[in-house]
Amino acid sequence: MIANYMKEQARATVIAKARIVHLSDIEGMVQAIFPEDAMLDVSAIARITKRRLKPIPIRETNRSVLLNPRSIPTYIDKTLRHTENLLFCQRPDNIEHIQGDKLDDIFFSNFSNFSSISVSTAEIPTEMNDHLNDEGQMLKALGRFQSIRVRQRLEQTLELPPLPVSSQRILSLNTNDHSSTEELCKIINLDPSLSAQVVSWASSPYYGAPGEIKSVEDAIIRVLGFDLVMNLALGLSMGKVLEIPKNGPKHYNDYWFSAVYCASLMEAITQQLPYDIRPSTGQAYLTGLLHNFGYLAISAILPSHFSVLARYLEANTHLPANIVEMQLLRFTSEQMGTWLLRHWALPDAICNGIRYSKKVNYEGDGYTLATMLRICQCLMNDELVSEQCLAKLQMSSETLNRAFEQVNHTVDDLRSMAKLMQR
Repeated sequence: MIANYMKEQARATVIAKARIVHLSDIEGMVQAIFPEDAMLDVSAIARITKRRLKPIPIRETNRSVLLNPRSIPTYIDKTLRHTENLLFCQRPDNIEHIQGDKLDDIFFSNFSNFSSISVSTAEIPTEMNDHLNDEGQMLKALGRFQSIRVRQRLEQTLELPPLPVSSQRILSLNTNDHSSTEELCKIINLDPSLSAQVVSWASSPYYGAPGEIKSVEDAIIRVLGFDLVMNLALGLSMGKVLEIPKNGPKHYNDYWFSAVYCASLMEAITQQLPYDIRPSTGQAYLTGLLHNFGYLAISAILPSHFSVLARYLEANTHLPANIVEMQLLRFTSEQMGTWLLRHWALPDAICNGIRYSKKVNYEGDGYTLATMLRICQCLMNDELVSEQCLAKLQMSSETLNRAFEQVNHTVDDLRSMAKLMQR
């Protein structure tokens, strides 16, 4: 009797964390409920419902995130069927706890359906640890799509325009230890649009330069410096290579604002680092500017797959993007993006900084940039920055917060600067 009672008490204290996602089409709304440590399989929902449902954001109200299962079609992952208690932590200010004796009452209706609608993150493969194996992994993954044309796009970069001439010249200058301001000005001035962007950048209220910036030389000498202008011009010219996808994840910020904001965070953090581990300001800035370049590469090489990926990312905002990417594509945007950047001969430190930004224990070339970028991504996603990352940069949380606040005070200026990327 006592043993049975203890078992019942133990069962009653088991709490399963669950997630709710709302989806809709022209017929109306449905909701999906699945374990917090799983990825919602949007395709499974489509197969069950025979509808082309798209994720929609949880409404920003104080109402329950759980819609009435007696009036809204509800699809529940079957692993939750015999759960004693469910805990929904959709938003920090709205936590719902449903005890076991109420579950049957809530979900027992013709509108409720228990099915396999999610994939455990423990079953999702991980990307290669070494970027030297990235191309092999991507080719193997693309072979799953059974499309020779898709494989050709990756192997031969068909339909991907070459690196702009201005970028090639800047990269060549970057490897020359004796390069001069005069040479950089000549390269930038050969592209009137690029020249105007650099001057506008230096004239931005973000930098607060006194007087009028009249030339690229002015921008270099009076405001930005040689290193930053060289890397900024490289990022600006590369920004013209691939178009911003129109069917990207809706919960993401505007692509170029996110790029400029991250670049500015990288710049602010750089200024707080000890000299012995401090990267050049220009390289840090360019790493931030290109941190999401992989999305542009995926959308260019795999446009139809990118559209599907975008919907999965919208439905699984609780998971790191690389987990969703691995399940769908079997490679990550960091792998694809840095593969292309290496193909264009960008410095290894920048490529490694982007490629390994989600690898906490990475210690190779560019580890400082990788750690800085990881911290920036945490700040941008309202995630906790680990003590391990701060220790790697010999930085205190107070110093980091000051850099973060410094950038946040200039958000309006950064939005204006982001518009320059789209000229």
